[in-house]
Amino acid sequence: MTDIDPRIQERRIEIIRAKGKKRLRILLTLVLLVLISLAAVLISKSSLLDVDEVVVIGVDNELEELIVAVANIPKSKPLLEVDTVAISTRIKKIPIVKSAKVSRSFGGKVTVSVTLRKPSVLLSNSGQWFLIDLDGRVLERVPELPSSLDYPIVEGNFNDLKVGEWVPEQVLFAIELAANLPPVLLADVSFVSPGDEIELMLFGEGKILFGDNEELESKILAASTILEQVDLTELIHIDVRTPDKPVLCRSFECSYDS
Repeated sequence: MTDIDPRIQERRIEIIRAKGKKRLRILLTLVLLVLISLAAVLISKSSLLDVDEVVVIGVDNELEELIVAVANIPKSKPLLEVDTVAISTRIKKIPIVKSAKVSRSFGGKVTVSVTLRKPSVLLSNSGQWFLIDLDGRVLERVPELPSSLDYPIVEGNFNDLKVGEWVPEQVLFAIELAANLPPVLLADVSFVSPGDEIELMLFGEGKILFGDNEELESKILAASTILEQVDLTELIHIDVRTPDKPVLCRSFECSYDS
C-alpha cells in the first residue's frame, strides 16, 4: 500500500472541512429565514398591528359614516391585510367622491383622505333635475328646481340617467361653458342647449348661437358686448359663431340661419 503524501492528505481534510462549513452555513441561513418568516407572521397577527381606528379626512359627519361603511375595514383586522387599493376603489364609487387615498400607520390607524366633487351645473333632463360636476358625473338628483338657483342650467335629453353615472361626452363642452359664463352673460341666459352647435337660450326671447368650442374667449366677449350695449327687443338670435363678425338678428331674413 502506497503512503499518501501528507500534503495531499492535509488538502483533502481542508476540502472536507470547507464543504461541511458551507453546508452548515446554508442550513443556518434556511433556519434563520424560517424563523424570520414565522416572526413576521406572528407579528402581523399580533393585536399590536390590528386595525383599531378608521379616520376619514375631508368630509362632514354624515358622509364620513357612509365612507366608513363602504370601506368596510373590520376592527382587529391585521394592518398588513388591509387592501388600500381595493378600499380606495370602493370609496370612489360614491358619486360625490373624486379621489380617496387610504394609508396605514403602525399603531392601528387607517386614514382615508377624501377629495369631493363639486357641482358645477344643474341638468334639466326629461322633467328631472340633476347636479353635475365638470367631469360630467351625476352627483345628485334634485326633486325640483330650487327656488334659489345656485348653478347655471344645461338642458339634456338622456334616457334613464342615474346618480353616479356619467353624461355623454358630447355634453361636456356645454357643461364647461355654462360653468364658466361671466356674470353679464349668466344673468341673461336661461339655459345652455348642448349639441354639435351650442346655443345659449335667453330669458324672455332669443338665443345666442355659440357654435363649437373654438375661439371660446372671443365668442364670450362678443356675446357679452352685444348684451350690454344693444336693445334686445324682438331678438331672434345673436350669432357669435364668427366672433369677429357677430350678427344680431331681429327677423328671419338674417344672414345666418337660426
